Amino acid sequence: MNKPEMIEKIAEKDFNVDEFVRLAISDGNARDEIVNQMLTNSDIIVYYHCYYVVEKASRKHPDLYYQYWDEIAKLLHHNNSYHRDFALEIIGNLAKVDQENRFAEIEDDYFAIVNDEKFMTGNCCVKNLLKIYRHKAEQRKRIIETLLDIDNRCDYTEKQKGVLKADVLEIFDEIYAEVPERDEVNEFIRAEVNSISPKTRRKAKALIRKYNL
Repeated sequence: MNKPEMIEKIAEKDFNVDEFVRLAISDGNARDEIVNQMLTNSDIIVYYHCYYVVEKASRKHPDLYYQYWDEIAKLLHHNNSYHRDFALEIIGNLAKVDQENRFAEIEDDYFAIVNDEKFMTGNCCVKNLLKIYRHKAEQRKRIIETLLDIDNRCDYTEKQKGVLKADVLEIFDEIYAEVPERDEVNEFIRAEVNSISPKTRRKAKALIRKYNL
């Protein structure tokens, strides 16, 4: 498949993402071009579809995408929030194979997006902190501190913070058994039974029952 043909197919509304994931895994040239189109193409359909491919393929084979770390990390500073989302998701996937500990060079930039100017991107950052927690043991203390202090770390409205904390609770649920800061986490969970967000209230009550708090 030549470059114009590939871009044309990617731009189709109902493009076959799994077909391109297989291509991006098996063909290095296609992989290079799909990443390039995600980074540089100005057509939202093209760059978003390429992101779908890269995100899914990098979850399956992060080793194949580690070579693009620097280019993807630069998206953390992109003026388009969608591209910042791309960086958060894909860097989260690549953390699993980050043997050179490149994450240490960008950790401040990554964590700062918890308070992104776009709430949905801040929310994306929070969700992806679970990936970093799983693959970067040295970052766990900072992640827990960030999540526990989310009210003070973010400039969002109280309603938005309430929504954000539903995802914080999801992370605490995932890692509860291994968290050293159990007392602080328990206090956070109990406080959210009075959240402005119905979803967060429900999750907090479920965790209180689950962990007998």
